[in-house]
Amino acid sequence: MSNALDQFIMEDVAKNCPQQFIEYHKCVSKNREDPSQCAFRQKDLSVCIKQNVPSVQKVMSHCGSLMAKYESCLRENMESRTINEKCVPLLLEMRECAEKQVSGPSPINQM
Repeated sequence: MSNALDQFIMEDVAKNCPQQFIEYHKCVSKNREDPSQCAFRQKDLSVCIKQNVPSVQKVMSHCGSLMAKYESCLRENMESRTINEKCVPLLLEMRECAEKQVSGPSPINQM
């Protein structure tokens, strides 16, 4: 279930932000000891994803409130280490919402 979602979104990112995707992964490969050296590449990729990746835009517009609830849950329960009990149900709900938004043919197959 979630592997298909992850694969679909990764393919959509690679299709719509190929240069940023490649540059970021090259940087991370070269800087395995300190991936923070690639923050600028990660930022470039994030900007491209938000602007150019239809699946991410669709998920954000339909499931953004669930993502915000999940992120809030993580912050609130990090110290008490109760993330599994309190936040996993939100994660599952968010992933289910996202899967509904991106169902369809694989973006790589559309190239």
